[in-house]
Amino acid sequence: MGPWTLTFLAAALVAPVPPSGSETAVAARLRRDVGYLASPALKGRGNGYPELEQAAGRIAREWKALGLKAQIQRFPFIAKVVREQQEAVLLHGDEGRPLVWGRDLEALGFSGDADFRNKPLAFLGYGVQIPGGYDDLAGIELKGRVAVIARAVPDLDAFAHLPRGERSLLARLKRLETAQVAAVLVLEEGGLRPLQREEGPVKFDIPVLGLSPEALGAACGDLQARFKTIKATGKPASQDFIYAPWTALTLKLKLRREEAQVPNVVAVIPGRDPKLRKEYIVLGAHLDHLGLGERHSMGGAEARGQVHPGADDNASGSAMVVELARELKKARPRRSILLMHFGGEEEGLLGSSYWVQHPTHPLESVKFMLNFDMVGRLDPKAPKLMMGGLGAPKSAVEAAKRFAPEGFAISADVGASVGGSDHMSFSQAKIPTFFFFTGIHGEYHRPTDTADRINFEGMAKLAPFGRAVVLDLANADTLPAFDPETAKLPMKGDGGPMRIAFGTIPDYSDNPKGFRINGVSKGSTAEALGLQAGDILTKFGERPIKSIYDFMAALGAHKPGDKALIQWLRGEQTMQAEDTLRGRP
Repeated sequence: MGPWTLTFLAAALVAPVPPSGSETAVAARLRRDVGYLASPALKGRGNGYPELEQAAGRIAREWKALGLKAQIQRFPFIAKVVREQQEAVLLHGDEGRPLVWGRDLEALGFSGDADFRNKPLAFLGYGVQIPGGYDDLAGIELKGRVAVIARAVPDLDAFAHLPRGERSLLARLKRLETAQVAAVLVLEEGGLRPLQREEGPVKFDIPVLGLSPEALGAACGDLQARFKTIKATGKPASQDFIYAPWTALTLKLKLRREEAQVPNVVAVIPGRDPKLRKEYIVLGAHLDHLGLGERHSMGGAEARGQVHPGADDNASGSAMVVELARELKKARPRRSILLMHFGGEEEGLLGSSYWVQHPTHPLESVKFMLNFDMVGRLDPKAPKLMMGGLGAPKSAVEAAKRFAPEGFAISADVGASVGGSDHMSFSQAKIPTFFFFTGIHGEYHRPTDTADRINFEGMAKLAPFGRAVVLDLANADTLPAFDPETAKLPMKGDGGPMRIAFGTIPDYSDNPKGFRINGVSKGSTAEALGLQAGDILTKFGERPIKSIYDFMAALGAHKPGDKALIQWLRGEQTMQAEDTLRGRP
């Protein structure tokens, strides 16, 4: 029995659970804090909204009232994308037809600018390319063409071996960009999407536009028949429309991106132990939500424009961190507690990723991170908390369950299955994490996620459990070490199996030089090559690497047993090595 387990068993001595009579006061404070954060006046705390700044100011004032020094770290965010110039004419044979922006077509937020005339269209089905198999791009001259592809990739037998990540639109767009197409038209069966920020790169080098199939009409033949043929035969139905009667596009587009500054709120409860106070236990939650539902709303088109209060997601976690801090300050832990409220989580863990890259306190001194995200919907009839460990040993997660109040079930797991939230940014930095979550529900990412649906009495019962776990970590002589096996994450994407086990821990933030990694797995190809955390991959075989999507495409183009020459940057030094790629076990 190691010191970590012994510490957990002894935690009741250092972290006594408050008497149940105090739960009423705790519930009242949580009700007040969640009620404010989820109020209509804060308009859903959207990233880039002034109301998110108001929420950050409220948190900072809470820290000041507790006698803590708070700081607000800000990071850049593309809040708005607008068209400054636009013209689009679809030519079919000798006839030209102007397309109406916002009705027939619309730029995607990461679109590049354009100014060209009469570029021929090429229908490319789904834009899928499987080495040695199905290939929408085969036999088509791509350079200078306007590619027409479907947004979604269906589940077909022909795509069974589509490499992981290759189903994503971003991966397919990157492939077409590399092929030097003039533009990409994405067929939007569900209706055009408004022009707004998109996840992925800030900007492609090529224009990317959503197009209504009705606007395209018969200019590329019978689209329904083409897709029906692909699904029935499992074979491409691509066609180049440079030949008579040709179909071409004239396009002029210039976009302007408006940047906002999004807040992270940081404060510290100083530790009492002279030897341990320079070590930190992070207690975090994301403060942002969806604003008026411009992006990521699950409520459909009718929900767009409505306030998405985000009471559970994540006013509940934000309020929980504040409540725990009130108790932790009284407890005077040995290690310091770093209190963090992140912005940008709903847009891809932007705030926590930024903090890890630009820490306000030494990153190497952060020894553990606990993340509270959606902790307000505990079932009163059968209270159950989902607790995960990413980068934390499974034994640590199991041991923490001992603090559960009577009648309080804990469902514990480790690895990527525990949920996507800000703890992932810390795990990728080789910091062990715990994640607390009371479960998904029908109001998730909808205007109906309101404060009146929160189980504040349940949150009040959860608070002592969180307090006990935090104090056990903060007061322990030794802490559980980072476990790379439980920190493994699948590559982003929605595709099938990736055949190569390269062994990198990715950094999902944009890097202008290439694809930055946060570490490598033991015994992997990446380790054999000599790659280290912080290295930036720039070339994989013959493929230049500018992003994680280029990297995924490069992996998908190889099979186990291939030799590949990898180039990377370490600081300002260019390095390279060759090794045989290994398959997944």
